[in-house]
Order: sequence, then C-alpha cells, then structure tokens
Amino acid sequence: MNRQCRNLLMALFSAIVMVMPARAASRLDPDKPQQLQGMEAVCTGIGLEARADPRWQAYSLKVEVAGKGGQYLGDLTLFLQQNGKELAAVQCDGPWILFRLPAGRYQIEAQTEGKTARSGAIVPAEGQGRVILRFPDTGGEIAPPMQENPPQ
Repeated sequence: MNRQCRNLLMALFSAIVMVMPARAASRLDPDKPQQLQGMEAVCTGIGLEARADPRWQAYSLKVEVAGKGGQYLGDLTLFLQQNGKELAAVQCDGPWILFRLPAGRYQIEAQTEGKTARSGAIVPAEGQGRVILRFPDTGGEIAPPMQENPPQ
C-alpha cells in the first residue's frame, strides 16, 4: 500500500472515530429502580412526592443536579467511574440519580444543555453519600414570589 493511500485511510479512520459517540448511556425510567452492570440505579426527583419517597434513603449515593438559582435540572446524562473504569452511563429526565454502591471513592460527570460538571463522590460504609453537581449558567429564570395583594 503506498503512503498516500495509507494516509488517506488513517484520516478516514480518525474522522469516523471522532463522529462516533464515545459513550452510550442507558435511559432510566423515572422512579423505577433498574439493574445496570451489577448495580442498581434510579432516576427520580421530579415533584415533591418523588423526592419524599422513603425508598431513596436506602441508596448509598444520591447525585443531585442543580442550575442557576439552585433549581433542579433534568434531562441529563451522567457517567459514574471508579479508578478510571466506567461503571455506568445513564440518561435521566429528573434531577436525582441514586445508586446502590459499595463503600468507596467514585468520580461523577454529568452533561446537560451542552455543559459538563464533574465531582468526586465518597460512598460511606453506612448511610448515604450526597453530591450536588451545579450548572450555574444553566436553567431558566426564577420568577419572583407572587404578592398576595398586588399594587393597583
């Protein structure tokens, strides 16, 4: 194979690799725990009733995603890693993703609206670890509280 042909094939291969999605994420149905690669995960947090569900206290890691003003954000993709190995890639419409994981240190990356946030996470031997990923430039405006008697 001549040099020009080899260079052309290498360029073509590189272009294909760059367009292919690097990570495929599993979609989590809201409020329905699912098994993923030997662990359990759930997407939740849409509405007060879902956030108050006592089942979520049994999960060892809760990841919350918030935008500017602290409001919750949904429609996100989250990646969970430990020691550089990807353990899960999930899509969630809600602002919370919970995992049942053994105690240890993990890395989390979330993507929403074209932006990325990362954090480390510590899962304790007992109780629940919590991480809040913040996207300060993402989300809608927060409306001011309504007045009971607006000025006339």
